[in-house]
Amino acid sequence: MKKTLIILTVLLLSVLTAACSSSAGHQNSEENKAAVTHDLGKTNVPEHPKRVVVLELGFIDTLLDLGITPVGVADDNKAKQLINKDVLKKIDGYTSIGTRSQPSMEKIASLKPDLIIADTTRHKKIYDQLKNIAPTIALNNLNADYQDTIDASLTIAKAVGKEKEMEKKLTAHEEKVNETKRKISANSQSVLLIGNTNDTIMARDENFFTSRLLTQVGYQYAISTSDNKKTGNGGDSVNMKMTLEQLLKTDPDVIILMTGKTDDIDAYGKRPIEKNVLWKKLKAVKNGHVYHVDRQVWSLRRSVDGANAILDELQNDMTAENK
Repeated sequence: MKKTLIILTVLLLSVLTAACSSSAGHQNSEENKAAVTHDLGKTNVPEHPKRVVVLELGFIDTLLDLGITPVGVADDNKAKQLINKDVLKKIDGYTSIGTRSQPSMEKIASLKPDLIIADTTRHKKIYDQLKNIAPTIALNNLNADYQDTIDASLTIAKAVGKEKEMEKKLTAHEEKVNETKRKISANSQSVLLIGNTNDTIMARDENFFTSRLLTQVGYQYAISTSDNKKTGNGGDSVNMKMTLEQLLKTDPDVIILMTGKTDDIDAYGKRPIEKNVLWKKLKAVKNGHVYHVDRQVWSLRRSVDGANAILDELQNDMTAENK
């Protein structure tokens, strides 16, 4: 009887110990996760994730700033065309997980990520599939404006446990914005960003990332979101289709032409549109205030480092002395 009682007591203690251990383990597991609020909800992210997959290009820079190289990137299978060459060197060895619009779930899962960073607009419909693979946060980048990009950087920093590092980066960036504003003396001149001009003029409206950055350094943006909505001519949330006649009516003080490999450009670096009589009537053309820039930097690199690269170009090429 006494022996049986001892055995039962030992078994009971074993069960209690296991239960306590399990409870403590669960508690520690929860304590080692960060609850991150993002555009599609709240996600518990493991402490200091190392294997991170990004589904939009602008998130790459942010991770690099925080000392993390993504293991997987949605690069549309044309990395050299879309990703800045210096950034590409830093992420050498990553795995392409397909296109940004339709990333491969199989490839993502094969990388065994502990964090996926998705774009709110592009990946809303597949968010549930993504979070079944790994903890997933969704942030605005495709249609992000400047403030969206700053906010996303802070959210990513929280997710990887490096908020202080990002705050330091943003303080330095703010100083660079103020420095650029002093140097270029924009004085509320109107400015317009133009991308493709092959078949029609595709301009960015005021809500685009780079458009907002330009207003931060003292420019007035030439077209508004309401202008874009009024046209109803096939543009999207940040792009506005324009004719040359509409562009001449807007007539900005400064035009920034974002050039990529898909643009029709002759041996002299000119686009067909630049030979048009109406183009030559534009104020910016007459005054020599048309600037050719790289679309990789000015449109696709939507990040703090991307903004800094733009600020460097503004300081080098668009100061008061160079106008």
